[in-house]
Amino acid sequence: MMSTKPPPPLPSPSTPPQKSLLSRSAEGAKFLILLQVSSRLLTFGVNQLLLRYLSPSLLGISVQLELLTISILYFSRESLRNALQRQSGGSGKSVQAVINIALLTLPLGVLFSALLGSGYILRAGEAGSVRYWRESVLLYVLATLLELAAEPAFAVAQMNLWYKLRAAAESAAAAARCAVTCGVTIWGVNTGRELGALPFAMGQLAYGGVLLAVYMQRMWREGVTVGLERIDDSGKKEENDRETYHLHLFSAPISSLAGTMWLQCAIKHVLTQGDSLLITYLASLPAQGSYALASNYGSLIARMLFQPLEETSRTLFSGLLPSSPPPTPKNTTQALHVLKTISKLYLLLSLFFCALGAPFAPILLRLVAGRRWSDSAAGETLTAYCYYIPLLAINGVSEAFVQAVATPSQLHSQSLAMIGFSVCFATSGYIFVHTLALGAEGLVWANVANMLLRITWSSRFIASYFGQRGVRVAWTAVLPGAAVVATAVAVGAAVRGAVVEEFGLLRQGAWAVGAGVVLLGAVVGAERRFLTECWGTVRAGR
Repeated sequence: MMSTKPPPPLPSPSTPPQKSLLSRSAEGAKFLILLQVSSRLLTFGVNQLLLRYLSPSLLGISVQLELLTISILYFSRESLRNALQRQSGGSGKSVQAVINIALLTLPLGVLFSALLGSGYILRAGEAGSVRYWRESVLLYVLATLLELAAEPAFAVAQMNLWYKLRAAAESAAAAARCAVTCGVTIWGVNTGRELGALPFAMGQLAYGGVLLAVYMQRMWREGVTVGLERIDDSGKKEENDRETYHLHLFSAPISSLAGTMWLQCAIKHVLTQGDSLLITYLASLPAQGSYALASNYGSLIARMLFQPLEETSRTLFSGLLPSSPPPTPKNTTQALHVLKTISKLYLLLSLFFCALGAPFAPILLRLVAGRRWSDSAAGETLTAYCYYIPLLAINGVSEAFVQAVATPSQLHSQSLAMIGFSVCFATSGYIFVHTLALGAEGLVWANVANMLLRITWSSRFIASYFGQRGVRVAWTAVLPGAAVVATAVAVGAAVRGAVVEEFGLLRQGAWAVGAGVVLLGAVVGAERRFLTECWGTVRAGR
């Protein structure tokens, strides 16, 4: 039965109110980056141990199951999350509106779990021959539903910038997943049992359970009831205002915005996970495992650094540039400054990936994963991934801006554009993978072409948005200086010319450190003022 009593007031955030939105966002970015670094390094360490027991085929199976979870989560909650980020916090009523909307992720999760889960079981293909495949799929579905059950508490925390809570919940959940996955795998090997993908499934179940437990414990301690409750809007003075809630439960503006965003988010998911979909249909399980290993290593920095900055910047842009009332000129200028700052940081970091990451990637792979993996297609794929990471970063922050400020009609236009991009991606992927026989490496180059199209669209949108408000966007200001670029090119050429793969481990390490110091010195010397300003912003968030 739904309660009609007024919801309890939300406790005030722990962040002091005198802090600016930019400072609080910087503080949140630090927590999320720390979360990603700790959880990814933990996962990285466990994966290094598991590589001793896993074959490329089994790693390919784990990628398919991870895609199942990601797809259910994305289709069930991504549009609702993006829409809720535009909901300002404050009163208990607004908090309850957020909780009610977030609860919609559960029925959506059940729906997409049934559709996608049954599809995985009925159309398993080569994966169906793996032991405990059906049981693993069902456990992944259950784990995903547990994660979706924590979404209302996540929405409350995100609404009030409680980044410490999110860091604690996701860190504990990641640790539980790693411990269970590693423990079950080693137990199976020691006892001679062939468990297939079951260790990954049990680890994912531990992740969902711990995540839900931490969030609900904090909500209980704060006195926040995470349940569906009727919102009494009978006190509205305007008659038309009574239509702002569907069934006195769900905010009509947020529901409408989420519905508009769903198609856009679904298309974005297909584009983002298109490489996994393509390689599932075009490559064997061993090839899928090689690509998975390369992409996991290649996206390590992207997940630890780029993803937290993308999330916090989207929240910041939503706060600085609300649709109503119109943003002030000061907020508009500040938003553009933040966008340019993040973009320039990404481009400076990209110099290291392109100049040093690409030539040293196969060596690093051999060191951390062993010669069996480095002799596969994973080495060439990881090299190509180093050129893809900069585009991944720029696209992340540019699309975060679009999602934060775009109107429903503009989001619809983006969705139509993404449909065209998806066709281009699928076509280029088929050509690179099948026609040119580049395998996993071909998927990376197809992603490069796809990201260039998406960045072009977002850049034009950003220039138009600020141009309508009398602010000119000069993209040349975010480009690294000519001296820095020349140094990066020279360092990259020197490393490649030395044929470092033929050196011993000590000489390879010396070359990497020496080249990195030279490039870092050039960046610090040429961009000292810019880097000092960025550091000041980070310190202001303390």
